[in-house]
Amino acid sequence: QNKQLNTHKTMKKFIYLALAVAMTACVSPKGEEQVALGTIDIAPATRSEVTDTVEGRTTIAVPAAEDLAVEITGNNQTYTWATLADYLAEAARGIWFHSSAHTVKLTYGVLGEEGYGKPYFEGSTTVDVPGYKLSVEAQVEVALANSIIAIDTTPEFDGYFQQSTPKFTIKGIEWDAESKEMLFLNEGTTTITCEVVKPSGNPQTLTAEVTLKPSTRHTVVFDLDTAGSLTVTVRFDN
Repeated sequence: QNKQLNTHKTMKKFIYLALAVAMTACVSPKGEEQVALGTIDIAPATRSEVTDTVEGRTTIAVPAAEDLAVEITGNNQTYTWATLADYLAEAARGIWFHSSAHTVKLTYGVLGEEGYGKPYFEGSTTVDVPGYKLSVEAQVEVALANSIIAIDTTPEFDGYFQQSTPKFTIKGIEWDAESKEMLFLNEGTTTITCEVVKPSGNPQTLTAEVTLKPSTRHTVVFDLDTAGSLTVTVRFDN
C-alpha cells in the first residue's frame, strides 16, 4: 500500500511538472527576442519612363505592383515570395524580421533573359527594421534594368541592297521590323550582324558593334552616304 501511495505521489509530481512546462512554453517571450522583432511595409513605385536616345524619353508598359517578385535579405537570411501579393497576404497574418538592416528587392521578369517582350525590372532599398514589433516602410522604385534596341534603314540603303531584304541578327535573335513587341537585351557591348545581297548578286555580311545601357531605348540606323555608294554608315543613337 505504501508502495502504491508513493507511486501515486510521484505521478502527481510528474503531471504538475509537465503542466508547468506546457504553461511556460505558451507564454510570449518578454526578453530580447520580443524586443528585436519588427515588420516591413513595402511601398513600390514602378517607373515607366526610359531614356530614348532619339526622342529624349519614352514610356513603356510596366508590370502591376502586385506581380513583382519580393526578396528580403538581412541578419544572414534571405526570404523570397513569388509576388508582392503573396507577401502582403502573409504579412497580414504576421511576418517578423530581426531588428537590423534588411535589403528589400523587387523584380519582374527573368534576369539575363533576352528577346521580344522580355523586359526585366528591378529595384531595391535598404531599411533598418525597428524592434518592439514596430514597422518600417520600404519605398522601392522599380525600373527597367535591361536595354531596348531598334534597327532602322534609310531608303538609300534599301535601294542599294534591293536584291533581298536585309537580315539583321543580334545575339542570335533576328530583328523583326513588323513586330509590335520591343526587343530587350542585356546591357553591355554586343554585335549587330546584317546579311545583304549586293547588286552583283553576291552576299555580304556587315557588322556593327554597339554598347547598350540599362533603362535605355537605343536606335541603330544603317545608311549609305549617297545612292549607289559602296560605303555603309551606321548611326548609333544619332
